[in-house]
Order: sequence, then structure tokens, then C-alpha cells
Amino acid sequence: MGRIQERCSALFRSLGFRIGLTVGLILLVSYVVFIFLVLNLQQEFYLRHMIEESDKFSAAIVNAAKHSMLRDDAEATASIIRNIGQQAEIMSIRICNHEGVTKFSNQPVEVGTKVDKHAEACFACHSKDKPFSHVLTHERFRIHEHAGERVLGMITPIYNEKSCSAAPCHVHPETRKVLGVLDVGISLRGLDELARSLLLKTVLFGLGTCVTVLVALSLYMAFRVHRPVRQLRNAAWGIALGDYSQRVPMDHDDQLGECAQGFNIMRDQIRRRTQELTRSRWEYKTLFEQVPCLICVIDKNYEIVRQNSYMREFFKGTIGAPCFQAFKKRAEKCEDCHADKAFSEGKSVAKQHCGITGGGDEADYISYVTPITDEKGEILYVMIMAVDIRDRVKLERDLERSLEFQTNLIQNSIHGIIATDQSGHVAIFNSAAEHLLGYSAAEAIGDDSLEKYFPHKFVELIVAASLGRAPTENRLVAQETVVTSSEGEIVPVRFTGFLMDEKGKPSGAVGFYQDLRTFKQLEREKQASDRLAVVGQTVAGLAHGIKNILTGLEGGVYVVQTAIEDGDTPLLDRGWKMVENNISRISGLVKDLLSYARERTPQFEETDPNLLAEEVCALFDMRAQERSIIIERRFDPSLGRAFKIFLDQRGIHTCLSNLIANAIDACEADETKAADRIVVTTRTDQDLNVVFEVSDNGVGMSPETKAKIFSSFFSTKGSRGTGLGLLVTSKIVMEHGGEISFTSELGKGSTFVIRLPPARQKRIGRITPGNGGNP
Repeated sequence: MGRIQERCSALFRSLGFRIGLTVGLILLVSYVVFIFLVLNLQQEFYLRHMIEESDKFSAAIVNAAKHSMLRDDAEATASIIRNIGQQAEIMSIRICNHEGVTKFSNQPVEVGTKVDKHAEACFACHSKDKPFSHVLTHERFRIHEHAGERVLGMITPIYNEKSCSAAPCHVHPETRKVLGVLDVGISLRGLDELARSLLLKTVLFGLGTCVTVLVALSLYMAFRVHRPVRQLRNAAWGIALGDYSQRVPMDHDDQLGECAQGFNIMRDQIRRRTQELTRSRWEYKTLFEQVPCLICVIDKNYEIVRQNSYMREFFKGTIGAPCFQAFKKRAEKCEDCHADKAFSEGKSVAKQHCGITGGGDEADYISYVTPITDEKGEILYVMIMAVDIRDRVKLERDLERSLEFQTNLIQNSIHGIIATDQSGHVAIFNSAAEHLLGYSAAEAIGDDSLEKYFPHKFVELIVAASLGRAPTENRLVAQETVVTSSEGEIVPVRFTGFLMDEKGKPSGAVGFYQDLRTFKQLEREKQASDRLAVVGQTVAGLAHGIKNILTGLEGGVYVVQTAIEDGDTPLLDRGWKMVENNISRISGLVKDLLSYARERTPQFEETDPNLLAEEVCALFDMRAQERSIIIERRFDPSLGRAFKIFLDQRGIHTCLSNLIANAIDACEADETKAADRIVVTTRTDQDLNVVFEVSDNGVGMSPETKAKIFSSFFSTKGSRGTGLGLLVTSKIVMEHGGEISFTSELGKGSTFVIRLPPARQKRIGRITPGNGGNP
């Protein structure tokens, strides 16, 4: 029962049913009105036809009775009236004179009676006291009931024609227009039966037509309206319930099809807008509630009307509380309230504040105040977005302390520190660097002439990095080198430098300088002390050699004296040769000892290294040729052309002489090779140092010999050497501020390399042994 009621209720609510019911009712009313109008028209038509026929019939009766009345033949006239009255449709027929007296009638009882002028039959003509001369046809009929039937009564006036007024039977004056009337009553039963038949047929036809139309309309509405509307309804409810997969099939090309198409488009738009709205709501919720900053909205009374979770947790703000109470735990509005400016000027304002958290701790934050307007541009609220910057403030303070610490560390460092930025300009120049190089920090910072502050090799690394070329190395670690001060002084330093990068891109370079002047001075003093100590320690060791030399001198003197006494000239030459050799040995020993022990300041002067090397080689050419040794020259012709070279010629001459002499001795001691060769080379290195290189293919040195090569008075020549040659050479090189190094392999030869800076000033150098050598 409930299901039937539900279906009926659904049917009554359906648009198709209501449209069909409405159309059916309209159609039914229209048919009722139509039938009513048609029947009225038909009855009026038939009635008019009956009236016309009755009028013609009455006129025919008048004409038929006219002759008998002209002859005043009452019997013939009565016979005519009786005969006509016997017809089935004729209910009554009578002729009355002008006085209203019935003269003839099909009902004998009426003959001689007088008709009331105000009666139904006479009212049309005698509605006033005197009758009309002429009465229209539609005014001469009447319909009344008689014996349960409707009767059409037709009054036909009998006019006083000329034949009547001039007839011999009786004379009627010409002034009388109407002589009498013919009153005929015709039954309307046939007409009423016809009307009832037409009514029944019309009603049945109308009902059938209405039912047919309703059925057709119902079927049409069911298939063409109800089903599409139901689909639209179901789809609309689906969308209303959030199911956006509903789609109305577009199987109609009418307006419902257009509605279905529009609905589908609307569904797509609603789905897209709903998705956008959902996403916007989610984004709004995420941005407002989950954005990592404090957000609240205040009204013109500075009361909070909305806040996010961070605001509630951080400042413990509540809805309706004043913003100054929530942020700063104040009882009054802040003097520098920047929400006023947002309300008054409608501009966004940002400012840094220090507030009080819900736990009572100070909190630094930056607040951004933005007005919120309505569609008319009136400011309704102000939104405050506060960003917690406690970590940033703490970091800034820590950075300030760290920067101050680093600045103090850099400025108070005993080592020089010079750094550049990514553009290659000096950015850091501490006081130790000022003391070391003689430039002020104000003068150096911002300068891009890096050659003044860094070694040449490190400058090349910086330039290569700035040009985007991958450097072979990105740091130089603890290298001893020299730099030139602003006054031209050559300063020995231990340099450490490295290139800085940020995410693979060069961001600058930094160099650390350890001033070695004091150390070199101490080293020089120690070496001088060591030399004096060596001299003192080795005097006893040399005494035996000097005694042997003196013994040889005594022997030579004895031979000379004997030869003089005996007059033996050959013996005299041999004895004198012995004296010369021993005197030469004593002279060389004393000179080397004095040269090693004595402090000497180099005398720098402009020098051509190639001419100096050629001069030394020329001194040993004869000796080398006697021993079948080739001295090969490999001089750099461009040496000394790019810049002037200042050296102590006497000292470097001594150094080259000692090295070439040792090379000749090494080649002479080698008996395994058929051809001995000495190569003397001059050149410059990447740091623009002047390089002298003496290489031989002699006997070479063993590891034990290389370990003692620079030891005091060590010699591999036995009695032919004093061991002071290399000591003197290294001393002279160090006095030039240069360095001497060597490599040697037993049986293959040795190579000694001297590196000298090309400058006038005196410099302190160092010894860099190679291949296992010790300084």
C-alpha cells in the first residue's frame, strides 16, 4: 500500500502528469465550451430555420385562407384551419380579429373567445396600449411549454390590403392596417429530439476525441517529456548529492535535447567549479590554517574576528580579544599601531615588533598589515600576518658575534690574510698583511691588481677559475716563496692559498702568509753560528791535513835545497812543483774556510745570466776537453729581456764554478760511459725566478752520499777535496734569497738546480733537496 501511495505521489508530482492533467482539463473544458457553443449554434440555427419555415407556413395559411375570407366564406376558412390543424406537428392554429376575438381555430372551444392582449401570444405586438403597424419576424414567435413539449408559436399579422378594404362583403376602412392575426403553434419535439441526439453524439465524439488526445498526449509526454525530465531530475539530484558522473543522454533534437546538452555543459562547469571551489577551500584552509605564519583578522575596534592555528598556539589569542592584548599582552592600543594606517590610508604596512608569547617569552616577529575591503572598496577588516623571526634574530646576533669574532681573529692574526670576492677584488686585508706588504687596508680593499698581493702561480689559479676553466689544483699548501712589498722589499713567506666555491661556482680566494723574515734571520744567524762552530770543530780535523801539507812543503823545500846544492835542475823543478801544489792546497783550504765562515752581503747589479753562465763554462772548456767531456749550453735567449735581473755576479760565478767542477769530477770518475756530457741550462720558471741548472751523466750519488752532501766538510774526492764547495754554494744561494735543490741516481748522473729571484734586495732563501736529500 505504501509503495502504491509512493508511486501515486511520484506520479502526481511528475511534470508530465501535471502537464498532461492540465492539458486534459483545458482540453475537456474547451470541448465542453465547444459543445455548448456548437449546440447553441445548432439550436439557434434550427430554431431560426423553424421560425422561418413557420413564418412561411403561416404566410401560406394566410394566403390559403385569403380567398375564402375575401368571399366571407367562414365555413371554407374553418375547414382550412381544421385541416391544417390535423397535422402532427401543429399543436394549435387560430385566427383572431383585430379585437382579439378568436374567429377560427382547430379547437372549437376557442372560437368566439377573446384573447388577452397582455397574454403571451399577444405581448410581442401589444407590449404597448396600441399595436405596432408592422412587427418583425423574430418578434412574432414565442416558445412555450404545452403538454410536456415545447411549442413554437408564430403570430402572423393579417394586413388590410386593398383587396380587403374594397371587397363587397364587408368594408374595412383603409386606416386600419391590421385586420387580425394568425396564431400557429408548432411542436418542437422533433427539434428537441434532434438536438438531444446531436448533443449525445457530440458529447460522445468529444469524449472520444478528448480521451484519444489525452492518451496520445500521455504517451508523448511519457516518452518525450516525462522520461527526459526524469533523467534531468535524476541527474540534477545526483549533482545535488555530489555525484558529478551523471550525464543526460542527448537523444532529442528539440528543446529538451538542448536542455540536456545545456545540462551536461552545466554539469561539467559545476564539476570543474566545484573542484576549483574544493581546491580553493582546501588551499584557503591550508594557506590560512596551515601556513607557517601567524594570521589574524581584526575589525575597526582592533578585536580579533578570525585567527589561524599558529596564532592560537603561539600568542594564545582568542576571538574578540584586542590584537594588542594578544600580541603584546597590553591593556591599551600600541602607540605605533600600524593597523591605523591600514584602516585610514588603505595601504599595506610591514614592521618588525617584539611581542609576548602565550608562555610569557619575548618573541621577535615581522607583521604585515593588509586592508580587507568589500565590493564598494570600503575597508571592513585588517589582516595581520606575522612571521616568527626569533631564529633569524638569534641567527643575526650569532652572525654578528661570529663576524665580530672572525673579524677580531682575522685582524689580530699574526699571519697575513688576504681574500678576494667572486669578482676578483680584494675583500679582506688584515693588519698583519698591512705590516707584511706595506699596503694599507683602505688602499688594498677593492683593488683587482692581484699580482701585488699573491704569488704568480696562485694568481693564475684565480684567473683560470674566474674564466670558467677547471684549474689543475685549487689550493697551494705551505709553500715557501717570496712576495714584494710596496717599497720593493723581497719578503720571504710561507704561503697557503685555496680557491673558494659556492655550489660549484667560484666565490673568491684566500691566502695566508706566514712572515719568515724573523725565521730566516734566525736561520741565517744559526747557520753563521753553525759555520763558526764547524770551523772551530773542524780545525782539529784539518790540523792533520795541514800537518801533512806542511810535511809535503818541508819535503819539497828539502828537495829544492838539495837540488840547489847539487845543481840538479830537474830535481829542482820537481821539488818546486811539490811546494806549489802544497801551497795551492793550503790556499784553497783557507779561502773556502774563510768564505764559509765569513758573513757577506751580496752586491747586486744588473746581470745577463746567459753571459755569466757562458763565462764560467769557458773557464772549464779546456779542462773538460782534456778529459773528453762535452759542456753543452742551453741558454734561454729571452732571459733578461722582459725585465731586468739583478744578481751578485761574483757569488753566482762561484756557485756555477763549484757545480761545474763537481760535474767534471763526477764524469771523470765514471769509467762506464764512452761519452760524458755536462748540460748547463738557464731559464725562468712560472714564478719568474731565474733558474741555473747543471746536469751531468757521471757516477751519480748513492742515498748515503745524498744524505751527507750538504754536511760539513764532507767530500767524495778524498784528499783532493775539502768538502766546503757545496756548503759555500748553498750559502751564496741563500744569501741571494734563492734555493738550491738536486736530484741524483747512482750510475746515471746528478742535476743541481739554483732558483734566484730577479731583484736587487737581499733575500733569505732555503735549500730544497730532491730525491731523498736533506737540507
